[in-house]
Amino acid sequence: MSSWISIGELESAINRARAAQPASGAEGSLTREVATLGGLYGRLIWERAEGVDVSTLNDAQRVAVELWVPAGRSAG
Repeated sequence: MSSWISIGELESAINRARAAQPASGAEGSLTREVATLGGLYGRLIWERAEGVDVSTLNDAQRVAVELWVPAGRSAG
């Protein structure tokens, strides 16, 4: 996996994860991975960043990225 993930790649990963694991329950709770990706996406928006280096992610973020950002994509 590339060490850089663009905000567009992250948005696509969130959409894939939400389609595969829709919100559930009366509160519409997101899965842990979707919530984690969403938090990371929000941080990038807040920081006005174009992407993030994977080496700066915490364990939960890294796991979610590994699950939902396709391998073999082009580096951002």
